This record gives sequence, structure tokens and C-alpha cells, in this order.
Amino acid sequence: MGSLAFNQIKLTGFKSFVEPTDFVIQAGLTGIVGPNGCGKSNLLEAIRWVMGANSAKAMRGAAMDDVIFSGTKQRPGRNQAHVTLTIDNSARIAPPMFNDDDTLEISRIITKGKGSTYKVNNKTVRAKDVQLLFADASTGANSPALVRQGQINELIAAKPSNRRRILEEAAGISGLHTRRHEAELRLRAAETNLSRLDDILGQIESQLLSLRRQSRQAARYKRLAGEIHEYKALLWLKRWVSALDTLAGSQEALKACENHVADTATKAAELTRQAAELNGLLEPKREEQIIAAAVLGRLNAAKDALEQDEHAANTEIRKLENQIEQLAADLARETGIVEDAGAAEARLTEEFEKLKAVKDTSAALDAAADEAEAAITARSGLETAYNELTRLAADQNARRDSAARELSQIEHRLERLTTEKSEAEDKAAALEKNEGTSGNLFAAGASEALTALESARETEQNLAAKKATAETQDQAAREALADVKQTLSSLTAEQSALERVVSRGAAEEWTPALSALDVKKGYEQALAAALGEDLDAAIGGDAQLRWTGAKTPSQSLPSAAKPLTNFVKAPKELEARLSQIGVVDANDIVALARDLGPGQRLVTKDGHVARWDGFIIAAGAETSAAIKLKQQTRLSELVGEIETAEADVAKAQASFETARDVRNTANEAAKSARQALPDLERRDRAAQAALAQYETDVARESAQKRSLEDRLERLEREIKELTTQRVNSLKLNDELAGGEDVSAQQEELSVKLTEARAHADEVSGHYRSLKNEAEARAQRLASVEKERSDWQRRSETATARVTSLQGRQDAAKLSLTSATDGPDQFEERRSKLFSELQSAENRRSTAADVLAQAETAFRETDIAAREAETAAGAAREARAAAQARQTAAEERIAETKARINETLQCEPSELKGHLGELSADSGLSEHDIERKLERLSKEREKMGGVNLRADEEAAEQEERLAAMNDERQDLEAAIARLREGIDELNSEGRTRLLNAFDIVNGHFGRLFTTLFGGGEASLALTESEDPLEAGLEVMVSPPGKKLGSMSLMSGGEQALTATALIFAVFLSNPAPICVLDEVDAPLDDANVARYCNLLDEMTTQTNTKFITITHNAVTMSRMDRLFGVTMAEQGVSQLLSIELNAAEKLVAAE
Repeated sequence: MGSLAFNQIKLTGFKSFVEPTDFVIQAGLTGIVGPNGCGKSNLLEAIRWVMGANSAKAMRGAAMDDVIFSGTKQRPGRNQAHVTLTIDNSARIAPPMFNDDDTLEISRIITKGKGSTYKVNNKTVRAKDVQLLFADASTGANSPALVRQGQINELIAAKPSNRRRILEEAAGISGLHTRRHEAELRLRAAETNLSRLDDILGQIESQLLSLRRQSRQAARYKRLAGEIHEYKALLWLKRWVSALDTLAGSQEALKACENHVADTATKAAELTRQAAELNGLLEPKREEQIIAAAVLGRLNAAKDALEQDEHAANTEIRKLENQIEQLAADLARETGIVEDAGAAEARLTEEFEKLKAVKDTSAALDAAADEAEAAITARSGLETAYNELTRLAADQNARRDSAARELSQIEHRLERLTTEKSEAEDKAAALEKNEGTSGNLFAAGASEALTALESARETEQNLAAKKATAETQDQAAREALADVKQTLSSLTAEQSALERVVSRGAAEEWTPALSALDVKKGYEQALAAALGEDLDAAIGGDAQLRWTGAKTPSQSLPSAAKPLTNFVKAPKELEARLSQIGVVDANDIVALARDLGPGQRLVTKDGHVARWDGFIIAAGAETSAAIKLKQQTRLSELVGEIETAEADVAKAQASFETARDVRNTANEAAKSARQALPDLERRDRAAQAALAQYETDVARESAQKRSLEDRLERLEREIKELTTQRVNSLKLNDELAGGEDVSAQQEELSVKLTEARAHADEVSGHYRSLKNEAEARAQRLASVEKERSDWQRRSETATARVTSLQGRQDAAKLSLTSATDGPDQFEERRSKLFSELQSAENRRSTAADVLAQAETAFRETDIAAREAETAAGAAREARAAAQARQTAAEERIAETKARINETLQCEPSELKGHLGELSADSGLSEHDIERKLERLSKEREKMGGVNLRADEEAAEQEERLAAMNDERQDLEAAIARLREGIDELNSEGRTRLLNAFDIVNGHFGRLFTTLFGGGEASLALTESEDPLEAGLEVMVSPPGKKLGSMSLMSGGEQALTATALIFAVFLSNPAPICVLDEVDAPLDDANVARYCNLLDEMTTQTNTKFITITHNAVTMSRMDRLFGVTMAEQGVSQLLSIELNAAEKLVAAE
């Protein structure tokens, strides 16, 4: 079956490889050389990085962006790194998603600050897809075939348990411990949750009992609350209906008052308007009278003037006839005019003086005003007194009605309280009769259940303590068993390795004498030095070199020497030889050597030999015989140690099994005791609940009894108080019935109020009349003053005319002709003037009559208006009272509505919906409803605190209990599945690990012999019988050395051994590529040669391509090709190559 083949890797911007660099990966051995720090290891890291390495630390950086070329003094940094790996997939073994192409180009691109992108044949894929691709090809970023610097040292210094991980990688179970640990954590968490769940279930059951009891109490509380709510709704419904009725009555009364006010106001306004109109008409009529009088006076003056004009005309004629007479006549006429003006002025002055002489009426007017004000004040006082008497009468009537109603209520309450007292006495007697002794039974049951529970808890605690002790002892026995098993395992592994070493050559035809010797520990070196190569000879038989035995010489050894036979058990064939060998101290060997007889020799424990003939063998390195003797001695010791260890293991195993049985027994007992607790706790809770319920019932009955006693005392006290109130109420009714009657006073005051109103109207009229006269007089004075001014102006004009006539004396002659026509004109003027005088006299008379009539009508209308205004005022007062009553009714409506909203959280229209079974037409009075509410409220208050959500909480707890029971079943099933899964993981892991152990152990033994040129090595699982918990110990025996742990070897031997182990793991599952980064660094030239031989051998056995990073010239010479990494420019790596095989051919050709 073919495999993936790695052909080429291309780097761009990756670490120090800033320029595009192609590294061709060919079959065979490829070496990479170069000075330190030039970037050789970057090639290995590039291969691991493109395979999906996600640890920046593994890339020798703080962050993954550190793999991008960071720049030098001459070159700027890059923002991107790009690595492409070309793979041959002609065998078609890639995963299905990549298996369509013969060649796969896997690329990883990282951009600074944006992370990595993976592509396969330019198609973007996930990192997981790339990792899976290489994992299927038995390689990857963490493959053991990619050996980085320091990995050999890590393997050498690792503990056996950590060293086991390479086996796990070979077996493919490296993630087993993690998965198993996670499963065990989930198992412990599930078991903890199960224990907690059991505790919670017990708590929930206890809570359910309490919640059910609270639920019953909440139901009673809700019933009482419902009844209270219904009676409150009925009470407020009655109050609302009463308020609505009151509001309707007040609205009707206000409407009637409004109509009355409107009528009286309209009438008063009409009369006031008429009076105002009449008053307005008086002024024109007064003016008309004055004008008519003025016109009449003017016409009289005109008549006089006409007569004077006629006389002047006649005089003028005469004067015309005689100019002297005419001039005199004109002058007389003008003089007459002046005289008439003076007469008129005198007359008007006389009239003015008369008007001025009229007595000042302001005092009379003020007196009339004061009298009118006093009359109005008196009227207001009488109205106030009348209203007070009216209120007093209404109050007396109300008090009589209230006293009668109160007496009726007191009698009704007295009767009801008497009935309640009788009922309370009956209930108290019934409670007294029902008292019993059943509480002792409940108390005894609760005490018995509590005693059983406490006993079970004490037993459970004792068993839990025993369980803890048993577990501690079991753990101690387990640890002791593991320790002795580890000791036995180490001894057995050492015995097995020693047996293989000691038994080497057992298949030959003869057995060397060395194998038949039993040497005391510490004397192996002495025996090997004394006998040397003679130990390889056979005991008897036909071998060419053999011990046949001889007589023991009689000569004795020096006195300070001890025969070697004292320290060695050997066949009789060797007794003669061993008897002549003495063991001495190193300080005495030279002195005692002089006393040796022929054939005798002395030896020290460290191998210094002195023979009788002066031959000396100085103490030096251990020989193979000494080593084998020590191994045989150690093997003999191991038999006893192993027997002791087996006995210790058997004893520890028995102790462990005993402790385990004790632990299991304690677990079962503790589990049984713990399982019995919930039932006993439930029984205890049930007994306690029954006792508590009984005590609650007793306490409730006691409370009811005390409540009845308090109620009887209160009822007796209230009956006594009501009896006293009834006597007082009867007295008050009698007093009110015989009280003073104010109706007569009210009638008398009504008559006085009517007279006062009439007097006030009269004096008010007199005041207004005086006021009007004063105003008319003032107007006449103004008119007279005006007429006087007119006559003064006329007089002045006439005087001017006289002067003018004298100047026109000559012109008068010219008027003679016209003057002769004057008499006819004068007659016509006189006739016209007399007609106007008659009309003016009639006008003046008519104006006076009309004015008198108007003033009479005004006075009558004004009186009627004042009476109408008085009536309107009374109507307004009545309306104000009605408005006050309506406002009070509206406020009561609003207050009632607010109280309904506050108390019942509903609108008044919704009250009937809150009545429940009560009827809106119930005959209960408000007082009865209030007493009912008081009783229900007290009953509810006596219940104390109530959990109204008890039903909901109980339902929630029941649902929670059911859910937790289901959860408990799920937990138990999950625990079973987890245990089964852990067992399966352990079983599969053990099988695969043991199979991998056998394969790797075989490869390791062979590779070790190859690398060391002999010797033996093997792997052993120690520290635990469980392979999954055991450590991996490396037992090695290099040529000429005894078997021991790898940690006892030199640095080079350790490196070579670790290399053999890594290659053994590699051979168990060969990868397409193997990179070895300076693995040969700690090896000397001889071992480097063996290392290279091993590489040559592995290239022939596998299809793996090997890349070796090295500084060793021997390794370089063994490579098929070399790639050199240089750093001509500081910080920038370049790759050069040379094909050594081709170069050798060219050299050979030359």
C-alpha cells in the first residue's frame, strides 16, 4: 500500500527566509548544514507550521505573527508569510475531499493582525481539515518523527509516567487521559448533583406540606376578602345611590331657583329699562318747556320791537318830511331799543337773582341720602334677623328629627347586641364542651417519629464516619499495595533482564564455570581478577577448556589472608584452586605477598592481585567476568527480594481486599442508612405537621374562645352604654318637644320687614326727586346767564346803530320813498307776530303738561323697578343656597366616586358587578352593612399573615419535584453511561497500549544493539499494574556493563538510547518524513557512525524521507545530499544545495 510522499516545501517571508526559497525533499538522507543562528531550524518549524501547528511557543515566538519576517536594517519587514508543501498523492490515500488530484499543494498564509488561511490546491479549507490530512498519513505538527532540538534531553530527563506518553502516541491513545479525566470529572459532578438533588427533594417535600397548609389558610382568607369586597361594594352602592338622589333633588331645586331668578331679573331689568327710558325722556321735555318759554319771550320782545319799528318808521317818514324830526325819531327808536335791552337784562337779572336766592338743597339732599341709606340698612338687618329665625326654625326641626332617628337607631342596636350576646354565649358553651385530650396522641406520634429520625441520623453519621475511616484505610492499603507492586515490578523487570544477560550462551555445548559460582556480594571483582579467563572454562565434560578438579594442597595461606572459598560457593572441581587464593586488605597485600607459597595468590575486593611468583595485576576497570559475577550475585539476591516482595504484595493485597470489603460494607451500610433517612424525615415532617395542625386548631379554638369572651365583655359594655344613651335620647326628645316655637316671632318679623322695605322705597324716591330738582335748577341758571349775555350783545349793537344812523343822516332822505311803504309792512309783520305768539303760548302750555305727565310716569316706574329688584335679590339668594346645596351634593358625588375608586378600584357603574351573590335591592341598611364589614374585617385580621401565593407556589414546587425526579433518573442513567464509557476507554486503551508496547519494545531492543554494537535493552511498565497508570522505565545493559536504568548512563549513552527509543516509536508507525534537528550533537564519532548506519538501515526498511540538521562532519559525509543555509546578509537566510552522490561520481570519473 502506498503513502503520501513529501516532494517540496516553498517558503516566502517565513522568519529569516524573506525571499522565495524552494527546499526539495528527495528520497534517502538529506542533510542541512550551516553555522549557528543561520536559520536551519526554521525549515523544520516551517514544515510543522504548514501542518497546522497552532502554538506560538512551539514556533519560538510570543505570538503567531512572529513567524513573519520582521525586517533588518537593510530590509523592511513583511506583512505576510507564505509556506507551501507539495505532496505526491498518486497512491490516492488522502481524505476523500482531497483525493481527486495526484499532487496536493498545502499552503498556509498568515497576514499580520488577521490570522492564518489554509489552502489545498488553491481552495480555502479549515485548519482542522489540514491536520486531519496529515494525521491520516501518520504525521503532523506534533509527530514523534519531527524531532526538534532538546527533545532528546527532554525524553532522558522525563519521569517514567511522562515517558509513557511516547507509547501512547505510538498506540494512538494520547488523548485517552484527557477524555477519561473529563469523563471522571463529569461522573463526580453527576454524583455530587445526585446527592444534592436528594437533599433538595427532601426540602421540596417539606415545603409542599407547609405550602398546602398555607393554601388552605389562603383560601379562607380569600373567601373573607371576597365577602368584605362584596359588602363594601354594596355599602358604597347604597351611598352612591343616595348621593345621586341628593344631587338630583338639588339640581331640580336649583333649576326652579334659576327660573325664578330669571323671571324676577327679567322683570326688574325691564322696569329699570323703562324707568331709564322715562328718565331719559324727561330731559328733552324739560328742554322743550324751557325752549317754548324762551320762544314766547323772544316773540314778545319781537312784538315790542315791531311796535317800535312801526313807530320809528312813522317817525322816519315824518323826519323825512322834516329831516330834524326824522333824525330825532331815529335816535329815539334806537334809544328805545337800548332801553328794551336794559329792561330785558334787568328782568333776566332779577330772575337770575331769584334762582340764586333759592335755598341750597344739598343739605336736604344729603339728609335724604342718609335717610335712604338708614332705611336700606334697617331693611337689611330685618332681612338678616328673619333669615336667622328661619334657620333656627329649620335647625329645631332637624334636631327633633335627628333625636327621633337616633333614638330609633339606639333601640335597634340594643336589640341586635342583645341577640349577638346570646349567640356568643352559645358558641362559648359549645367550645367549652368540645375541649378534649387528643393532643397527647399527636404529641406522642411526633415524639416517636422524631426519636426514630434522630436515631437514624446518629446511625447514619456513625456509618458515614466508619465509611470515611474505611475509605482512608482502603486508600492507604491501595497506596501500600501499589508501592509493593511497583517494587516487585522493578525487581521482576531487573530479574528478567539479568536472566537474559546471564543466560546468554546457555545454548552452547558446555556451561562455563562462571555460571556455576555463587559469590558473596562485594567479592565479584576479587574472584574475576583472581581467576580471570579461567572462569570461561567448563566444569568437567569434554570441553577443550575445562575444570576437572584436583587434590586440595596442604600448604596454608598467610595468617592474615582469608581463603576465597569463604566467600564463594563453587563446584568441587574449583576447590583446590580457590583454596590457594586469599582475600586481604589493599594495605596488606604487598607485605603478605612475600609469604605466599607456590601456586598461591592474594586478591583484594577491588581486584588487585599478587601471585607467589611476583606477578602483580593492579586494580582497574571491571571485566566482563566481574560484571557477570555481580549480575549473578544480584540475580541470586533478587530471588530472595522478589520472594519477600511477593509476600509483601500478597500481604498488601490481602490487606487491600480486606479494606476494600470493609469499605464496600461501610458504603452499603451508609447508603442504606442514608436511603432510610428521607422516609423517616417524611414521617417526622408528617407527624410534626399533624401536631402543628392540631396545635393550630387548638390555638384557633383558644383564640376563638378568648375572642368570644372579649366579645361578650364588649357586648355587655355596649349594651350598658346603649341603655344609657337611650335614656339620654328620651330626655332630649322630651326637651326638644317642649322647646320654644319661633314661628310667631318669624311672622312678626316678616311684617316689620315688609314695612321696612316700603319705608326704604319711599325715602329712596324722595331722595331721587330732590336730586332731579337740583339738577333742573342748575340747568335754568345756565340758560338765564346765556340770555343775559345775548341782551348785552343787543344793547351794544343798538348803540352802534345809533352812531351809524347819525352818520347816515343825509342818506335817510334817500329812503323817504321806501319809508312811505312802511305801514303796510308793519301790519303784515304784526299779524304774523301775533300768530307766532299764540303758537308759542300753546307750545309752552303743552310742554309743561307733557313734562308733568312724564315725571309722574317715571316715579311710578322707578318704584316698580325697585320692588322688582328687591324680588330679584331674594330670588338670587335662594339660588345661591340651592347652588350651595348642589355643590355639596356634587362634592359628595366626587368624594364617593373617589372613595369607590380607592376602596374597590372600579367605577360606580361597575359596583353591581362586584356584589357577587349579594343583591343591590338588599334590605340591609348602611349601618347593618358596616357592622357586617367590621365583623368580617376582625375575623380576617385574626388570621395574621397569609401567603396568598401558596397555591401557585405549591403547584410550582410540585412541578419542580416532578422535574427533579425526572432529572434524578436522567442523572442515574448518565452516571451509568459515564461509568460504562470510562470502563470502555480504559479497556480499549490498555489493549492498544500493550500492543504498542510489545512492538516498540521489540524495535527498541534491536535498535539499541545496532547503535551500541551489542548489549541489551528493554522497556518495562512500572509503578502500577494498570498500563494506563504505569510508568515507562528503560532498562539497558551496554556491552560490558551491568543492566541498569537509563538515568545511570553517561550523557552520550543516554542520547543514543533515547535516539533508539524515538526510532523504535517511529518504526511502529512510519511517517512519510522524518526530521532530526541536531540529534547527533552529544555523540562521539564512533556513535555518530552507528547513528548514520541506523539511518541507512531505516531508509532501506521504510519509504520515509529523512532530513537531518547537523554540525557533525561524519554525518554530513553520510548524507545523500546537503543543503547549506547561509546568512550572507544579516538576518536573511539563503539555501544552497549539493548532491554528494553525484559529486562522488564526478570525482571517481576524474
